[in-house]
Amino acid sequence: MRILKFILLFLLGIIIVIQFIPSNRPLNEPDPAYDFFAAYDVPADIEEMVRASCFDCHSQEVKYPWYASVAPVSWLVSRDVRVGRSHLDFSKWNELEKKDKIKMAGEIGDEVEMGEMPMPIYIIMHSDADLDQAKREQIVQWSEDLAEKIFEE
Repeated sequence: MRILKFILLFLLGIIIVIQFIPSNRPLNEPDPAYDFFAAYDVPADIEEMVRASCFDCHSQEVKYPWYASVAPVSWLVSRDVRVGRSHLDFSKWNELEKKDKIKMAGEIGDEVEMGEMPMPIYIIMHSDADLDQAKREQIVQWSEDLAEKIFEE
């Protein structure tokens, strides 16, 4: 019993100590002059899906939940946001070259169609981000239309 109490206190001590290790959480620094959805006249239903399913990792408008401040989960959330933004950042879409925008539009459709995005672990804590087959098909079609629209610009 004494060993169990020692182990529990030790673990509690570790949990407390790791709270002081910074997660280096990426900051939100959106450009107020740029709105991806307005720039491409995105339908409201698609905007809602993209905001719910993509924006917390792929934009400068991340809504960090409470657990994003608790280590070690905070480290994972910070890493996921950094990695997500490195692949695609809707807030910096206007900085991409035309060919890269077309490529990204195609990748959005591919990732959603294959069920790779949104990530299953994200859906566990964000049920509103889950996309049923019909929603996936809508996003795939929209991403194809977006690629065409950009190509024709």
